[in-house]
Amino acid sequence: MVRGRSTFLAAAVMALLSFAPSALAAGGFSDVPPGFWARQQIKWAANNGWITPSSPTAFKPHHSVSRLNASRVLARIAFQVKGVPEEPDPFAQAVAAAWIPEGAGPTGTITQLEFDRGLVRILGLAHAATALNHLQTADGWAPTLPDGFGVEQEVRAIGARINVPDGWDSWELSSGDLLRRANMAAEAYQATHLSPWAIAAGRAKVAVATQLPAWSPLKRKVLRLALRYAGSPYIWGGTSPNPQSPLGSPVAGGFDCSGFVWWVMKLHSYTVSSHVWSGNAAIQARSTFDMAAQLPVAKRIHRRDLRPGDILFWSSAPNGIKTKPATVYHAGIYLGNDWAINSHGSGDGVTLDYMGPNAGWFHDAFAFGWRVMPRGR
Repeated sequence: MVRGRSTFLAAAVMALLSFAPSALAAGGFSDVPPGFWARQQIKWAANNGWITPSSPTAFKPHHSVSRLNASRVLARIAFQVKGVPEEPDPFAQAVAAAWIPEGAGPTGTITQLEFDRGLVRILGLAHAATALNHLQTADGWAPTLPDGFGVEQEVRAIGARINVPDGWDSWELSSGDLLRRANMAAEAYQATHLSPWAIAAGRAKVAVATQLPAWSPLKRKVLRLALRYAGSPYIWGGTSPNPQSPLGSPVAGGFDCSGFVWWVMKLHSYTVSSHVWSGNAAIQARSTFDMAAQLPVAKRIHRRDLRPGDILFWSSAPNGIKTKPATVYHAGIYLGNDWAINSHGSGDGVTLDYMGPNAGWFHDAFAFGWRVMPRGR
């Protein structure tokens, strides 16, 4: 049934591939102006026949992706990275291989998460994503995680999802959003140009599922909320999972690094056994730099003394608790046992990251912590 419904569409798509050369010969598509955040990836995708232009001069970067076009891209990724032969009917191939569900058929739309699930399966990371979905603390407590938690952590760990540059944040997609043609072009390019260590990094992230310490009742509530927003996009100035205008222009929901700390630690109150706690009074500064500048050295926490729920700071010139505030550039929240949750551009949003030995900048650039949560709760 699937194959019969989509064969004619596949043929039509192949016929349209002749659009690409004329547009590219003229310097690009009229709706992909110079400076557009995904211009080079769109040129790559169109020139190589991965995504069909809508006309000789238009790419329609903002249009939603059909399941047929998503299937074609996934099939080509599978061929390029795994040598899996591309079949004449890519939609039927994608459904049969369980890369994507049939949904509304080849002309139906597809979400970002559905596409990411297909990519994770093709790259052999489905088991890792499933393991992450079973994250629990040392005493067996399992927080409620967002749909697609493991998949979205994996695609970010390998570098398949890229941060849309500042000024283009309205193009950032959450996992439940319909996938757009420009975003698919960018992700397809990333997926076929992975770093040699990418897949190993994705598999290594599974360790967090079993390495978190036990959390007190209050910390369970605070850190459960933080985990609820794992996978949210990185938005410059963002402090909310909802559409916002932090710098005057409408953008998608999401967080920058200190904005995520604000959302979790300052903008919410938590109740445990009639005791209500919020970090609102303690956290006054908005930016990472200002937070660090207003924190006296006497209140800074050494790496060895970190506890779950502590706010974390990274620096371009780390010197422990004596780090100069002017060098502090990133913030996050400590989960325990050398794991942090934070929103950062290189991860395109909220991710769980190891900050122990051999963790690169997450280890080497760490400066100090800040304890705003009460002891013993």
